[in-house]
Amino acid sequence: MQLLAALVRFFRKERPDFVLTAMPAANVIVPLAAKLAGVKTRCVISHHTPVMTYNRLLNAADGIIGRLANVQTIVSVSDTVSRSLDGKSAGYRAKRRTIHNALPPRIEARLAALASTRKPASPRHKLVATGRLAAQKNYPVLIRAMALLPDAIAYIVGSGPDEIELKELAANLGVTDRMVFLGQLPREETLSVLAGGDVFVQPSLFEGHSLALIEAAVLRLPLVVSSVPVQVEGVTSEDGQLCGIVVDPHDEVGLANAIRSLLEDDAQYDSWTAKAGHLASTATFDRMMAAYGRVVGRE
Repeated sequence: MQLLAALVRFFRKERPDFVLTAMPAANVIVPLAAKLAGVKTRCVISHHTPVMTYNRLLNAADGIIGRLANVQTIVSVSDTVSRSLDGKSAGYRAKRRTIHNALPPRIEARLAALASTRKPASPRHKLVATGRLAAQKNYPVLIRAMALLPDAIAYIVGSGPDEIELKELAANLGVTDRMVFLGQLPREETLSVLAGGDVFVQPSLFEGHSLALIEAAVLRLPLVVSSVPVQVEGVTSEDGQLCGIVVDPHDEVGLANAIRSLLEDDAQYDSWTAKAGHLASTATFDRMMAAYGRVVGRE
């Protein structure tokens, strides 16, 4: 209640024309505060993961608040996330709009610099994955695939609640020496690790629109992702081209085969490298900001 009261005072004092929210709780409390303040601020709320991952009460409140007249637009970072809103009211659904994620200019520039110095490795053997060590990322399937790839080494950047369990699985499968858990690293170091890899692997069970995937694409790393709808969307360019290899998230054999084809077949590697670059060319900060600019410009 203190936060709500503080936001009401903020709106009454500052009277902004427009406000954008990007967290589930903020999507609820900010439009409500603007409404209580009696101001004409236009609110744009945004969803970055499927709403079924939210707290049930928070999701229900979102459905109510999203119908308020001061909520102008409801942005989703992917069409898949947008479809997770299908259970909302007609008035809520009518406000939906998809704007895909992109990287900030500083990160785009850093990745461009790293990409310019990347040299083809021979032999190729480094796999890279980034993200929390949590169930969402589905790292057990990668570890099981590593047992089928004796010449590969996987580097995972991230920390999380599943760390002990994942390391135990690696030990049980005899791949501890080839599963390198780097822990949480600063953004710049993470980008350098990505740039040193040969293949990017992301077998997630769900995402919103993965920034790590975009980073890997800018570096022109071949992309191997799970076949869940949001990931298929994530590796599909604006012109409809599939720019990454998609594999059943529960199929370690299929995952190992996809990775092996990239490590051992130069033609396959070069083809998927080019496709990753094509994907990156359509996921730029300027395009994202232009889309948000059109939202802000709406009357």
